[in-house]
Amino acid sequence: MAKKSWQVWMIGLLGAVVGATAVRAGTSSQFNWPVPRIARRARPSVAVVLNYQKGRLRGMGTGVVVNADGDIVTNYHVVEHATRVGVALANGRHFTATLVGTDPPTDLAVVHVAHAGPLTPVRFASSKAIVPGDLVVAIGNSLGLTYSVTAGVISATNRIVARDGQLYHLIQTDAAINPGNSGGPLLNTLGQLIGINSSKISQAGVEGIGFAIPSNVVKAIVGQILAYGAVRRPWVGVAVDGTHSGSPGLFVAAVVANSPAARAGIRAGDFIAKVNGRPVHTVYQWQSVISQTPIGKTLDLTIWRGSSALLIPVRVAERSQIAKSHASTA
Repeated sequence: MAKKSWQVWMIGLLGAVVGATAVRAGTSSQFNWPVPRIARRARPSVAVVLNYQKGRLRGMGTGVVVNADGDIVTNYHVVEHATRVGVALANGRHFTATLVGTDPPTDLAVVHVAHAGPLTPVRFASSKAIVPGDLVVAIGNSLGLTYSVTAGVISATNRIVARDGQLYHLIQTDAAINPGNSGGPLLNTLGQLIGINSSKISQAGVEGIGFAIPSNVVKAIVGQILAYGAVRRPWVGVAVDGTHSGSPGLFVAAVVANSPAARAGIRAGDFIAKVNGRPVHTVYQWQSVISQTPIGKTLDLTIWRGSSALLIPVRVAERSQIAKSHASTA
C-alpha cells in the first residue's frame, strides 16, 4: 500500500508540474505578443486629421508625425479640397494645421502644426526589408473611432493598383483598414513605419485586402515636400511600350518635343535596350530608373535604331508643365 500511495503521489506531482508549465507557457506567450507594445510605442506619433470645408467637417483621417518640429504626413485624399485642416494629437491637444504641400500621384500630403512643442516622430524602417507573412500593426481613426489598433500580416509587397488614373505600387495587408485609417501608420514588430495606410477594396464578399504606401516612397516624397513645398520629378520625355515580343528593348512610342530625349536625338520607333549598361525589360523598370535618377544627372541609353546600336547620353530634367500634359511619359 505504501508503494501504491507513493506512485499516486508522484503522478499527482507530475500532473501539477505539467499543468503549471502549461499555464506559464500560456502566460509567457501572452506577454510576448508584441501588438500592445507596438501600439504603445507608436501612439504619440499618431494624430487625427480633420478636413473642414467652409466651416463644416467633411472628413476624418489619420496622420503620422515625421519630425519633432510638427510636420505630419497623411494621405492627399484626406485633406483634398479642405479649406481648413484640423489636427488632434495623442495628448488631446487640438490645432489648426497649415498645408505644407501635397503630391496627388502618390496620394501623400504634409501638414504642419505650430507651437505644439517637441513631438514624437515615428521611426522609419525600409520597406524593401519586408516580406509576405511579416506581422504588421495598423493604427487609425476607423469610422471615427480614434486610435483603433488592428493587426495582420503582409500579404504582398508590390501590388500595382490603378486608382483615378494613377498607378500605385503598394503593400498589401490583411490588417483591417477602414474609412478613417487613411494616412495612418502600418508598423513592423519594432514599431517602425513600413507604410502609410491608403485604401482597401470595398465590395461584397471581399475581406482582408488593404493597401499601404511603402515607407521608402513616403520618406522620399515627404523629404521633397519639406524641402521644396512640392515634389520635383525627374523626366526625359519618352513614352515606352514593353509589349513588343522579341524586340531588342522597350519600344519608344512617342517623344515629347523639346524634351531632354528629343534634344538628345531619340526618336519614336527607337528601342531602349539598356540604361547605363543595364538592360531594361519592362516599363516598370524604366519608370523606376527615371524616378530614382537625380535631376541634372546624365543617363547613357543604349538605343537600337533599325540594325544599329547607338549610345545616346540624356540629361534628366525636372518634370515641367509641358511634361505634366504628357502624363504617360517618363
